[in-house]
Amino acid sequence: MIPAKYICMHRDDEVAVLEFNSEDGYLLRVLEIRNIHLVPYRAHINVENFAAWWRDRAVPKTQGYILEVLRQYNIPTTQSFLLRNLGLSLNDHYWVKPLESSLHWDEVSLFSNNFSESFSVLQDTNRFRSFSPSASTGGDLPKKWVIKGGIRYLIKDSVGLSVQQSLNEVFATAIHASQQQSGRYVPYELIQEKTNGRLACSCACFTSNVLEFIPAWDLVGSESLAKSSPLFSRFIAKAIEGGLGEDVVYSFLDYQIVTDFLLSNVDRHLNNFGVLRDTYSLDFVGMAPIFDSGNSMFYQNPLMAKSAIELLKLQTRGFFTTERRHVEHVRNLGCVDVSLLPIEEDAKLLYAQDKVLHATGYDAIIAQGYRWKVAFLEELQSGVSFGTLYQRICSEVRNGRMY
Repeated sequence: MIPAKYICMHRDDEVAVLEFNSEDGYLLRVLEIRNIHLVPYRAHINVENFAAWWRDRAVPKTQGYILEVLRQYNIPTTQSFLLRNLGLSLNDHYWVKPLESSLHWDEVSLFSNNFSESFSVLQDTNRFRSFSPSASTGGDLPKKWVIKGGIRYLIKDSVGLSVQQSLNEVFATAIHASQQQSGRYVPYELIQEKTNGRLACSCACFTSNVLEFIPAWDLVGSESLAKSSPLFSRFIAKAIEGGLGEDVVYSFLDYQIVTDFLLSNVDRHLNNFGVLRDTYSLDFVGMAPIFDSGNSMFYQNPLMAKSAIELLKLQTRGFFTTERRHVEHVRNLGCVDVSLLPIEEDAKLLYAQDKVLHATGYDAIIAQGYRWKVAFLEELQSGVSFGTLYQRICSEVRNGRMY
């Protein structure tokens, strides 16, 4: 083990002095807090949580082929990869620099400097190559960042032969666009990779040199679990405490939950939504736009969309473990205008672009499942409770009258 001291920075402000194992990138100790107001939210609860914050900041071991690539470059761990790239991220403005380094934020920021798409290593405290956002990009799907026309774009692939997860992002975009919700969502577009001709999706970075993303988990996760406090109500309280209006928070969550219901999104976990923070005032300025809807539309098993009962029993990640519990916390189910939504045929045409889905007929099954979810939402909007809707569907199925 070779200990090395770094300063955790927020832009050019010193936050804390940290000691890492320079070989594997693990955070060993927090030696000194220099500005308690700038400590990452995850570490406010407990100084030891700095280690968890750093660990979770690193690209997941499960992402694409990351472990194979790290072995190719002789990088032992994802945290070592993160340390070599100074902990830089396109989510926020935190980074780490060697204790004796004279580097400044404007020299290393991924928001204003060109970056490497792959793997770079700090040469010494003052001479460096470009750094890679890949070291801190979350999620399991293969991803890469590129710069086009000065804008940072994330390119996201799917897993396996099917490209459904990319198509899901594009379909989610179509739903949001139909509701004229500009600013509430991140638009994704379908692209074709030049290297292999495979379809993928791309979106622009929604953070900037003045705005940073604070995930919901950073705000409430560990604290809520420790106090057995409901995640839903604690998140709302924290968002309001940070400067957002109660109506703004509730309205956004209503819309997010309802559109996730339509998409059968089972993966709205607490790291893929949150708030936007002004990097100078540290005030929350809005809810982060909706992004990362790829794990939806029955992506793991399209055949489940043939069962209306199964569509009302979906297990989810997020504030609650079921889709039903999420929907039952919505104040305004009418936040989505059903008459403006894409129709079943629109969904079928989109998913038919996936050769695997089209050859198996899954494109039509997915579209049918979506049509049912739209019909269910209409009933819920009319005042029917989720429980009553579920019991009616079960009765219809038992009597062989529908579904």
